[in-house]
Amino acid sequence: MRGRGGVQSLERAAALLRALAEAGRPLSAGELAAAVGLPRPTVYRLLQTLCAEGWVAQNGRSFVIGASVLWLAARRLEQLELRSVGRPLLAELRDRTGETVHLGVLEAGQVVYVEKLESPGPLRMASMVGRIVPAHSTALGKAMLAYLPWEQVERIVEKHGLARRTSNTITDPARLFQELAAVRARGYSIDNVENEEGIRCVGAAIFEHRGRVAGAVSVSGSVATISLERARRELAPLVREAAERISRAMGWAGQGSRQDP
Repeated sequence: MRGRGGVQSLERAAALLRALAEAGRPLSAGELAAAVGLPRPTVYRLLQTLCAEGWVAQNGRSFVIGASVLWLAARRLEQLELRSVGRPLLAELRDRTGETVHLGVLEAGQVVYVEKLESPGPLRMASMVGRIVPAHSTALGKAMLAYLPWEQVERIVEKHGLARRTSNTITDPARLFQELAAVRARGYSIDNVENEEGIRCVGAAIFEHRGRVAGAVSVSGSVATISLERARRELAPLVREAAERISRAMGWAGQGSRQDP
């Protein structure tokens, strides 16, 4: 029953947000109650929660869509633009390297794959679009974490921890911060069999027009085809180039506009 009650509250909250969006103007609690067919006390209770979370904002006696909804919509548009802009360059990177290429974004401190182009070879990786993976053990994640304020990275570590995925996974916070500093200094990250056994990856961050991290691109393959020497000498420059080209297509002005930790 408790689970169904939570679902019902979520459905009612969604109905309130839809009513506000469709109205196109501020609505009072009474107007919202009439629009969704709920008792006014129930609507008041839901509005209090939505206001506290920023999904709804109160303007006098009326209510409007809150900043959290606008932020979420902006993030979704950025992701769609990132995928649209990035796909041709991802295909070029795959063809130049002969390896699987991923495009990812950071959501709530974890990596979400938004695009994947398989290698022409026989190896098929377990990754898929929409899958969520840790940031600390992936090339995509470390590439993005390296350009976030350190306080934000600390909060991510506190929330998600540093779970061991393989024997090579970095599980010590101090060592992770050293690694991120090195990533930032050289402009690329390496997942040295840290997230999946037998798989090595090279990643680089993508920036949007304000110089903030918008995502990351990576090349992934078997340790049989991607040695550490190849990762550093051949693949890293290609991944960095692809990331920079996508960044410039997203409006990034150059290195000087990147975020500082």
